Amino acid sequence: MKKTILAAWLCLLAALAPAIITESGSLRAFLLGSEPACTYDNWISHIAEGIASPNYNLYAPYDVQTNGFGNFRLPTATDLIYWNNMAELFVAEDYDGAQAILTSNSAPFQIVQFNDTDTGRTYIMLREIPNPAYYDDNGTVTEDDDESGAFVYGWGLFIYSPQGSKPIIITVPHPCDDFPTPAMGYEALKHWDARYLMINGSGREVRWTNQGSYTNSKSLSDPLRNPTHPFNTLYKKFADTIRDQFGVREFSAQIHSYDWNRHQGYANCQISAGNPRPCPNLPIRDLSPLKRDLINAGQHLMIPANTIGIHADVYLNDFYSVNYSTHDFIFSDGVNSYPVNDQVDLPAYTQNQHMLYTQSGLTDYDVYEPFFHLEMDELPNCYDETENVYHWFYGWDATSQSWNMDGLFDRFIEYYGRWIYDLEPVLVDMFAMNDNQTPPAPQNLAVHNQSLTSVTLSWEKSHAYDFESYEVLYATESIGTDNFQVFNRDNNSFLASPDCEMITVTNLTNSNPYYFRIRAKDKNGNYSTLSNEVGANLAPAGITSFTAHGLDGTVRLFWQVNGQVGNQGFKVYRQDAAGDFTLVDSWLTNPALSNPSSYNFEWWDTDVSNGSGYTYKISSTNLQNVEYFHNYPADAEPRPIHSLTVSNMSGTLSDEVFFSANPFATDGNDAYWDVTKGTPGASNYVWGAFFEQYWSNSGTNLSREVKAMFDADSEIKTWVLRVRSDQIETLNITASGNFSREEKLYLQNGGTYHNLLAGPYQYSNTNSDFRTMILHWGNMQPRASFASLENKVYQGGTDITFGWSFQYPFLIDHAEISIVNASDSLLLSDSVTPTQTSFPWLVPANVAEMQDCRFVVDIVAVDGVRGRFVSPYRFSLLPQMILAYNEAGLKMRSNPWPDSDLSFEQVFGPALGYQMTPNGGWGMTLDFDFGTAYWVSSNDINFYSSILPLQSGAYYIDLVPGWNFLPNPHLCAYDLEDLSFTLIGQLHSFTEMLSQELVSPAVFVWRGEDYEKTSRIEPWEAFLIYYNGSPDLAPQIRFLPFCDGPKPLAPEPVFRLRMELEGAHPAGIELGLHPLATNAVDFRFDHPSPPCPPISDCSSLWIHHAGADSTDIRNLCSEYRQPFSGPEQVEYFNIHAHAGLEGPHEISFSTEGAGDQWQIMLMLDDVPHYLNGQDTFTWEPPATGTYEGYIRVSNYQVALQDLVQSPISALSAYPNPFNPDVTIAFNLALSNEVSVDLFNIRGQKVRSLHKGKLAGGNHRLRWDGRDETGRGVASGVYFARVSTASETKTIRMLLLK
Repeated sequence: MKKTILAAWLCLLAALAPAIITESGSLRAFLLGSEPACTYDNWISHIAEGIASPNYNLYAPYDVQTNGFGNFRLPTATDLIYWNNMAELFVAEDYDGAQAILTSNSAPFQIVQFNDTDTGRTYIMLREIPNPAYYDDNGTVTEDDDESGAFVYGWGLFIYSPQGSKPIIITVPHPCDDFPTPAMGYEALKHWDARYLMINGSGREVRWTNQGSYTNSKSLSDPLRNPTHPFNTLYKKFADTIRDQFGVREFSAQIHSYDWNRHQGYANCQISAGNPRPCPNLPIRDLSPLKRDLINAGQHLMIPANTIGIHADVYLNDFYSVNYSTHDFIFSDGVNSYPVNDQVDLPAYTQNQHMLYTQSGLTDYDVYEPFFHLEMDELPNCYDETENVYHWFYGWDATSQSWNMDGLFDRFIEYYGRWIYDLEPVLVDMFAMNDNQTPPAPQNLAVHNQSLTSVTLSWEKSHAYDFESYEVLYATESIGTDNFQVFNRDNNSFLASPDCEMITVTNLTNSNPYYFRIRAKDKNGNYSTLSNEVGANLAPAGITSFTAHGLDGTVRLFWQVNGQVGNQGFKVYRQDAAGDFTLVDSWLTNPALSNPSSYNFEWWDTDVSNGSGYTYKISSTNLQNVEYFHNYPADAEPRPIHSLTVSNMSGTLSDEVFFSANPFATDGNDAYWDVTKGTPGASNYVWGAFFEQYWSNSGTNLSREVKAMFDADSEIKTWVLRVRSDQIETLNITASGNFSREEKLYLQNGGTYHNLLAGPYQYSNTNSDFRTMILHWGNMQPRASFASLENKVYQGGTDITFGWSFQYPFLIDHAEISIVNASDSLLLSDSVTPTQTSFPWLVPANVAEMQDCRFVVDIVAVDGVRGRFVSPYRFSLLPQMILAYNEAGLKMRSNPWPDSDLSFEQVFGPALGYQMTPNGGWGMTLDFDFGTAYWVSSNDINFYSSILPLQSGAYYIDLVPGWNFLPNPHLCAYDLEDLSFTLIGQLHSFTEMLSQELVSPAVFVWRGEDYEKTSRIEPWEAFLIYYNGSPDLAPQIRFLPFCDGPKPLAPEPVFRLRMELEGAHPAGIELGLHPLATNAVDFRFDHPSPPCPPISDCSSLWIHHAGADSTDIRNLCSEYRQPFSGPEQVEYFNIHAHAGLEGPHEISFSTEGAGDQWQIMLMLDDVPHYLNGQDTFTWEPPATGTYEGYIRVSNYQVALQDLVQSPISALSAYPNPFNPDVTIAFNLALSNEVSVDLFNIRGQKVRSLHKGKLAGGNHRLRWDGRDETGRGVASGVYFARVSTASETKTIRMLLLK
């Protein structure tokens, strides 16, 4: 992070300048990298840093937060006055005046006219000048990440786009702990054409209240928490300016990220419209049928597997979650339809200053949602969440052991940029806010409920993208043209929601009849037609709440009224699961249900059964005996209420607490069920209460606590019990007798557990302090956890000691221990006692082989319930005598005995052995050593046996650049993902090495008669793996048996062709088209071809990549390119075929994914072979040797004579414009004499790049911008001319220096 900053005096002069300055350069580079054209650059490196509480927030892996690097100036009253005056002039575009205020107040800020060379836009920037006295080396020896100069005010960076077409403010309030967000803020500014971008200038731990322990809520440098933060002054000015200039409320996009290894299980992007805002609308959600919202702009499969490194498929609900609970939110693409993920744990802070200002005076239900809050996971959970992957995601290059400071956020933006790009057209439509349609009329208007002064209506909703409000027309006579009043969003904001289908019209007169109709209105003044008309009389009572609580053998109903007029009384109706509502009590027979002066009514239903569900309704009856139902029923289910009694030994003092679980309760504080309790008396008492620590500042004592229902046979719940007494004696705690025989109820006092259903718990009370215990109710079952063991291979005659510990050993009858794998098991003991914690075992010499085993403890509880617990470690069992069976033929083999001194003849009989030489060739050897891989060629089957010790634990082998021929040191199989590696001593998984492009995914073994690209290495087997890194990294491969790693998913191509050459090794190549491939060398798809085996006269076949440079692998066994994106497109794949023997060679093909009009042609030694409809043909090379050719794949048909008549095709130059290098690419139909020459605009020859014969196929030549003498040429237009005897083609190029 090399910072370019001018000397302190130059900074001071810039700050004191009487007028604004002008700069031209890359805005992105100024913010995030190096831009020499600016007074200073890499703005993010100057942000003030600080740590108030270590590890409270996590920060960038490349930037160590340093206390004292910069500061946040807490503004004084004087500061706020001049800052406000400056802001007024800034938004009025009086920049000289604004700068003058800053200069006169010695504020280290400058206003800059910034001409962005990336976009061609001009921005006005208000920025702080960093103080060069501050320096931070980030604790590393390299200078690349040093930070020179820090902000000492830390008030922020403010960028104004005068030509910005959209009324958008983008804010980045936490640029330190949300470290990727400045880069995303810039992307949003660029792609949305927003008016403003604001980035805070300090971390939120830099300045805080210093009261108690640090939390983010105590930050003073966080503008979202500190109302007087100068950042907020500019925010309000920018918002007001947008409102004045655009006539709409600003769209405020606030960008955050969250710590990579916290908030597990949540979506990559947590989106909310604020907090609390349960009804998000545009641009997050479009409730109209158009579905023009961010989520529906996505796809069911948002990011296919392995698009950005090694990761799983990312589906829509993995990528997005939205904070909503009002109205359904459905994603639908015509094939897939499902609710949008609503799991969000990071909605906006409830006192978020920007949210409060932007949402002030607005409703949650309007279709335009002006506040957008986004949280992004700093390492998406589709990746293996390790430090190595985390660092890779932010540009760590394992090869150079350094950060790519110019590309820190490239992968982050590539992954998350989707929401920015998808949101742009959504915003365009949203700001236009016109679907050019009249809303359809709401249907089937009906009276849902009548109350004392209100009527609740229901209807089938209308819809409109630009919906404004439902309007209820009501009158005391049938609705006419002008005899009605209107009830709309101004009366009840819910009517602003197009999905509203029920509303209560209030402030009606009880004595009047009423008539109602409803219509929809959009924001462009269009009205739907009116709905049907309904009429209603008002009820004699206004019921405002109605609840039901199931207790023990009873249900309590409670309702409140806000008034009664002529109400004779109430009736109660009940419905059980089997039938209709029936009358269970009435004011006619129960005087308690007729009380015109009461506002509260309570009624108990004792004719109920525990465990049964009931639904209740009530009604009121007027003086005309018209009954009005309250159409909001209440549900309840009575459940047993249990108790604990705390008493002294004599029973003269006691106290009781009650507990239960109910399907309508929660684990939180539930009204009526949970009853608070006072503290004990002054003297002579025993006292008990359940306790909830977080229900109030000092905790809450409860005499009754009812929790959410659970299955006591499979789950467990706990209650915190506090007991206190001034009696210094033994106290009893006794459970009530209304538990079933199968239930479990244990009281935990410290490390002691007591079964309350077996009898009272007694303890000695020695003082009057509170004693806290835990009540466990439910399926309390014993568990086992395991002592650590390394994954190993165990051979007969070796010792293993298995260790474990039991939780709740008092619940154990006995345990059984065994060794199991997927197909077999071996019982070690069936009588392990509850106190036993280890088992030493001598592996029998003749033990049967068992691979991939785990140690298992099966616990048999005292109630007969069995529980199985499986060790996290894995191992294999092998007999002491190991038999090696060696078939005849060529094979790749390894020796598993580390202490052996074996020859090839001992193990394989008469045989030839080869090992890899330092130059990558094959050298003969007589010794069969451990730790070395071998080729073995034998003519006969042979057997060898030994009782020598096997390699048991982890084993490391050094790697070299290029192909490594390695043994499997263990007699167990390795899936590729089980392999691991070390670089400078740090462990990396196989998929991490793939992400860093340090090992090829193509690993080869020899099976049968040829190479096989494998995903599994078997025992005894050797293999070839390609290391693509530097030896300076001290690379090693680690073999640790059964070490599960993340599995690299194999992405499927859209087109694949396989070609095989008889007698070749490797026999086949693979080429095709893949959506994730490029036309350069892609390490994931373009795999190196393995070396020829030690076979005389060996033929071979490979792909030659024309675009590979000196650092790439040119000879490939597979190559993939980008798929065709239009008509009449073609790709050429260069191939080389080596004939080791004279005579005919059979070539065979297979294809997948080719279209009907596609044409596939093999040109080999200038002889064409069309493959469409032909699976094999015979190639007869005139002699041994290497022959060049190509495979031409096109999505159209072309005749051979047309190819020959136009021998040069696909001439291109890239990049264009270029500086300093350009690649000139072209295809040749046949081998030909070719000249490639370069000319300037005056027609003068500058340089000859090639003159001579080239094979048919794809060719790429690089020009470094120099002439024949090696001097660099000037900027300007140049021409590349490619000529054969029959054709010349020219392409224009532009060199820009």
